[in-house]
Amino acid sequence: MRRATDRQGIKFVDEYDQTFMGVIIFLVILSIIDGFMTLHLLDQGAHEINPLMSFCLDLGPWFFLASKFLLTCSGVMCLLVVSNSQVFGDRIQVRDVFPAMLFLYLVVMAWNSFLYAIV
Repeated sequence: MRRATDRQGIKFVDEYDQTFMGVIIFLVILSIIDGFMTLHLLDQGAHEINPLMSFCLDLGPWFFLASKFLLTCSGVMCLLVVSNSQVFGDRIQVRDVFPAMLFLYLVVMAWNSFLYAIV
């Protein structure tokens, strides 16, 4: 049983279960795959619409891939550190955002696969 004051504010966590870490590792892997798929699609005539990633592409494909990896890892790490905190008026636990991120990345992978098929 936790005190009400223990449930308020930001909670930092340093232990994570295997399933949760698996989701995080899968997110990073999907980000890397997305980067390589993006490079392939760009070679086929597609355009990067994300201005930050477009800037990174202007500096070269390896800079683009490294930037994508570092930005993804940085975002995931920030969310991971506060994963037991509540947001939106204590309605959502930060930890619950990860499955939604995983779903969105899978949608991106499906979209990239569709684009692969038509180019």
